[in-house]
Amino acid sequence: MQVIMAEKQVKGFIRMNKFLIVTCLAISLSACKDDSVNPLNDFFPPVQVNLMINLSLPTSAPLIIPQGFIYEQGGNRGIIIYRTIANEYVAYDRTCPYNVNEPCSYISVDSSLTFFRCGQYNPAFNPCCGSKFDPATGTNVSGPATRGLKPYFVRQEGNLLYVTNNP
Repeated sequence: MQVIMAEKQVKGFIRMNKFLIVTCLAISLSACKDDSVNPLNDFFPPVQVNLMINLSLPTSAPLIIPQGFIYEQGGNRGIIIYRTIANEYVAYDRTCPYNVNEPCSYISVDSSLTFFRCGQYNPAFNPCCGSKFDPATGTNVSGPATRGLKPYFVRQEGNLLYVTNNP
């Protein structure tokens, strides 16, 4: 009788240990999950963005041609609205995702119009961290930044562009 009780205790102990190991493994894997690569994650203070851009106005004239851009107020440090080579409109926050709190951490369109870079023109370019980003996707192409730019949603209705942080 004692042998049967001991076997049941050992089997129960093994079953409990398996459960604990699986549970600990699941918890540790979920804790290690790096969701920082998701470009929609907020990596600086959330702000409400709700812009309407009239493409018929002279201030929006640069957006008529591919690689045209304008800077708008809003977001954390402003917003870049850019027309890609594929004639699509994209919008990104002007805050560089690397050292977000640095005063120089602004995104500017490079004078070649082919990439965005961290720093500002005043009147010459003053670099900050040296990161560069693809203007069509906002992804980092070089420099110390490990994540892309914060995108905003752009919807076109006729001559109006709507830039928001919700679809």
